[in-house]
Amino acid sequence: MLTRPAPATTVPSLPKTEDQTVTLSYLLGIARRRLPLVLVCWVSVVAAVSFWTLAQHRIYRAESMLRLDPEPPRPLGQKVELVANSNNGYWARKEFFETEFRVIRSYRIALRVVDSLALNADPAFLRVPAKQLPSFRPVAAEEAARVLIDRISVEPVKESSLVFVRYEDTDPKRARTILNAIVRAYLAQNLDAAASVSTTASEWLNGQLDHLKSDLEKSEIAVNDFRQKNNVLSMSLEDRHNIISSQLEQLSKDIVNLETKRAELASRSNELAKIDSKDPQQAGAAELLSSSVLSTLRGRYAEQKEKLAELLSAAGENNPRVAGARDKLKETEFAIQKEIDNIKAAARGDLRRVDQQLGDLKKRNEEVQKVAHELQSFEIAYNQLNRTKTNNEKLYGLVLERAREIDLTRVMNFNNMRVVDEALEPRAPVRPNVPMNVALAIAAGLVLGLGVALGRELTDRSLKTPADVERVLGLTFLGVLPAIEAERRDRSRSASPNDKPDLIIATDPECGFAEAARAIRTNLTFLSPDRPYRKLLVTSALPEEGKTTVACSLAITLAQNGHRTLLVDTDLRRPRIHRSFGFSNDLGVSLVVTGQATLDEAIHKTTIPNLDVLTSGPVPPSPAELVQSERFRQLIDQLGDRYDRIVFDSPPVLPVTDAAILSKMFDGVVLVAKAHQTPQTAARQAARQLLEINSPLVGIILNAVDLARADYRDYHYTYYRRYKHYALPPEKKRGKPSSSGARSGAEEE
Repeated sequence: MLTRPAPATTVPSLPKTEDQTVTLSYLLGIARRRLPLVLVCWVSVVAAVSFWTLAQHRIYRAESMLRLDPEPPRPLGQKVELVANSNNGYWARKEFFETEFRVIRSYRIALRVVDSLALNADPAFLRVPAKQLPSFRPVAAEEAARVLIDRISVEPVKESSLVFVRYEDTDPKRARTILNAIVRAYLAQNLDAAASVSTTASEWLNGQLDHLKSDLEKSEIAVNDFRQKNNVLSMSLEDRHNIISSQLEQLSKDIVNLETKRAELASRSNELAKIDSKDPQQAGAAELLSSSVLSTLRGRYAEQKEKLAELLSAAGENNPRVAGARDKLKETEFAIQKEIDNIKAAARGDLRRVDQQLGDLKKRNEEVQKVAHELQSFEIAYNQLNRTKTNNEKLYGLVLERAREIDLTRVMNFNNMRVVDEALEPRAPVRPNVPMNVALAIAAGLVLGLGVALGRELTDRSLKTPADVERVLGLTFLGVLPAIEAERRDRSRSASPNDKPDLIIATDPECGFAEAARAIRTNLTFLSPDRPYRKLLVTSALPEEGKTTVACSLAITLAQNGHRTLLVDTDLRRPRIHRSFGFSNDLGVSLVVTGQATLDEAIHKTTIPNLDVLTSGPVPPSPAELVQSERFRQLIDQLGDRYDRIVFDSPPVLPVTDAAILSKMFDGVVLVAKAHQTPQTAARQAARQLLEINSPLVGIILNAVDLARADYRDYHYTYYRRYKHYALPPEKKRGKPSSSGARSGAEEE
């Protein structure tokens, strides 16, 4: 069971709107709802295509099969070929077939056929209208050829050399005749082209033979003179080239070895230059001074130095033996110095000899390289002469062979294009294809109808169904009210034309509209069974959405349910309730609030039991200030003490602020939306404004619903239209409408 929501401490938020997902069920629903539009589009397309198809000329197609062989027959052997016939490979074959397809549909072939059959003077071929036949004159052959080409088509047979050549015409016999003429013209043109090419090639080849023969003789003489002049007869150029290559290779190796040896000698000489020959004790490394004489002298020097030291310690400095030992030590030191100098001189001498050898080798290498370059230049000249001679031999032999082949093929009439099947007279037209066109029209019309319906559905952004209300607003859906005009059409013809639409529940309590209003009253009761809504405000997002009708209907159903009910018109800008009930608007809310009238004077009694009406009174200059005054609040409290239920009709939410101000003073606010008219954005904005100020928004009513539309078939509201068939039996209808309304309401409750 639904319960009345507690006062919110935070501002509620509306659900996020989501685009409708286009599914099959959604499309079927659209098609059902907009079935007339779909049918109109479907029938229009089918009718248009059918009339167009029946108005078309019957077109017959003649067909002939040809074989296009890239390799023509060779009775003289495989080596005898036609000139310009080298169709080898996939791309070459593809190019060949594409070329022949274009040739079949060429102006040359078309002009041959036009001239042979006089098609430019045939009005039936040119499809001249009957009314123009008396003034018909033959057209130019080129124009008739263009017409002929447009009617020719070529289609290859996959993975074969076969092709279908087709021609379309309104006369089956003429189609066969023209197609056979096209095939004959193509075969003749192919033979003429082959013969022309062969003749031209033969004349050119024969003219080139003498010139090529003279060039060949000159090149042979030039090669022979060159060989004699340069002594090429004794040794071949290749042998000379090999000898020089070997010499260069050996010289390179010798140069590398000498350069390595020189580097070693230079390094040793540099190290020897660093040795101080005056100091026998610091004479350098033994591996640099590898000399037996030096080793002996160095040993002697050490012994003499040791002996001199012993004499000095034993006899003193003035001893004659010490002087003799010192002289011998100096002689040995001089000998060591002289030996070191000799070693250094020997190292420098070795380095000079290696430099001399290296220079000689490099000079020889340069001489051999010069000879190699001269030989290479000589070889290039020889090869050029020899190559010219070889090319002249090949070219002369090829031209001579081809000239003989062309002479043989000219006497034979080869054709690589052959007819496999000649054209037959077509039996049935190929166009227009009536069944196919009608089937396509049926499918296209259905698709178009669905597309138009879907477009209308997607562009219609109004609230239409309860599903739209729940999806867009997320508010409690209180119910629907059928359109008044539809209800009045469903009523008996005896109904008075003066019946007021807002009072239809009172004048006809058994109609579907009354039952729908009672269902809304029941939903409001179930929303808060313990704390019923005693003071209800009825408003809408925009003007002319039926909020006054809904307010009147709610008030009447509450009164019929036995509650003392008051209907108050708080729309102080465009009041209408006084016109609905036929009251004067001289006294009302505006005068009561300002103290110019009393409640008893302003409240009107109605013919409907338990229902009173308080009209708006004269329109005040500032309605918003009036409704937010303290005296207006006191008026509401006074009315609450007098009546069980009070229904207030207020201005719309979006244009003015009156409804937002009033909404805070009542137990519940009911938002009214008109089906297929209220924009979703307007209803959403109105609901947001009410929720942002914590108004007690109860739910939303969808008004002016046409229950005959397919939109509401899934909601089972159509029983409202048939409600009279299920009303009380005649013996229970004899009471007054008010008691009937109260009794049915009590039974419903």
